[in-house]
Amino acid sequence: MLFNSIPFLIFFSVVYLLYWAIPREFRKYFLLLAGFSFYAYFSLALTFHFLAVISINYLLYRKIRSTPTKFWIGLTVSLNLINLGFFKYIYFFSKVLADLTNYPFFKQVPDLIHIALPLAISFYTFQVIAAAVDTYRDSSKPLVKVEDYFLFVAFFPVLIAGPIMRMTDFFPNLDKLTPSKEKMYRASYLLMSGLVKKVLVADPMSLTISPVFGSPAEYDSFSLFIAGVCYSIQVYSDFSGLTDMARSVALYLGFETPENFKAPFFSTSGRELWKRWHITLSFWLRDYIYFPLGGSRKGELRTYLNLIVIMTLGGFWHGADYTFICWGFYWGVILAGERYFEDNLGWKLTPQKNKFLIVLKALIVFILFSISGLMFRSNNATNMVDHFYGIFTHFSHSLEVMFVGGSNEWLLSATSLFGPGSSFRFQHIENLERIFYTSIALLFFHHIQYVPEFWDRIRKHDVWLVPVLGIVTIFLLATLSQDGGEFIYYKF
Repeated sequence: MLFNSIPFLIFFSVVYLLYWAIPREFRKYFLLLAGFSFYAYFSLALTFHFLAVISINYLLYRKIRSTPTKFWIGLTVSLNLINLGFFKYIYFFSKVLADLTNYPFFKQVPDLIHIALPLAISFYTFQVIAAAVDTYRDSSKPLVKVEDYFLFVAFFPVLIAGPIMRMTDFFPNLDKLTPSKEKMYRASYLLMSGLVKKVLVADPMSLTISPVFGSPAEYDSFSLFIAGVCYSIQVYSDFSGLTDMARSVALYLGFETPENFKAPFFSTSGRELWKRWHITLSFWLRDYIYFPLGGSRKGELRTYLNLIVIMTLGGFWHGADYTFICWGFYWGVILAGERYFEDNLGWKLTPQKNKFLIVLKALIVFILFSISGLMFRSNNATNMVDHFYGIFTHFSHSLEVMFVGGSNEWLLSATSLFGPGSSFRFQHIENLERIFYTSIALLFFHHIQYVPEFWDRIRKHDVWLVPVLGIVTIFLLATLSQDGGEFIYYKF
């Protein structure tokens, strides 16, 4: 049930009206019922699996709280990783074994075992692990009631794609389940921005670049490179839009949720980028993997290795394919390299005052991100290799050059019978004008996130600004929207 779909509009309208109509003491129970109904719409069978996972984790949470030993926290983390690994990675591991051994059985695993990926398994796994580890680190906090814990995991606004909430983010909200005009206004702004990002920016860009990533061997170098830039615009607009809508729905219900994006493409270093992009995941990796591995406390080489490990694991969390592992390793090397040059060699890679250099460095970081996007978006490892190979070899006239001066040169002239141009040229990406207006939108939304205090000044006009912008948004969606697909992070 996508946030930009008619079924969700009907579902949330009913939930919203009943939620504020019932007595306050029953609201969290109603939200719990809504959460499992939301999940059951995806799969009734997997809803029972979801209930079992939450139940087991709650029992383990209570055991860790009463007996905070390494055995119980180790068991909790292991069980959750096994659950995640079975559903999400069993096909990948069988593929790896097939590649290494060439044994027929491993190649047949996808045909022998049919496994449906549970909704939101990547996100709720990290959420319950964080809850267990936080309890292990400080078991003196008050006991969480069973219904509160279930709602913490099954809270439907952030279920499908985060933000990854921690107990300290979620439970304080339960004491504030009362209507708030300020929250309603803020929720409306977030909903409008999320819809515009998804429907008017991400979806059109997806239609532009899908043919390129589908058949990279057929496109020229420029198209293959610019597809990475276009994907950066798409994935930001798609995921940031999804986050805006999730936070909006939560605010309509009275819940404050953490921000997941703060103008990431204005970053002047990789380190800063990952403090601004998918913030809840970045800090989860830092607090629950990087620090336990020793962080930067065990020497330079161990620090560089830790950075590469957590980013590679972060890539693997995103998807079960070599492409995601390459993506994570790529960013781990960049972060380790930045740390080496800045901390060890004393190079100042991040400009502080010169505005031209700041913009230039932000552009370099954006290009680095776009290059990584070529790995992240590639359909498989073969396409990824073809894509990068093509960037350096698929020049516009490279196919024609092969025929010039040879006995087959007549073929170049013969292709004119099929229309203008040559059939011996690589294809060129279409609808590049979209890059211009989507880039303007990208800069606009980044400015809102980068200097929110600038935009807070217009909040005094909420009473008329929200309905006016709402009408404009509906008009734009009705006249400019195109056929779109699922959110990118919906499948993770």
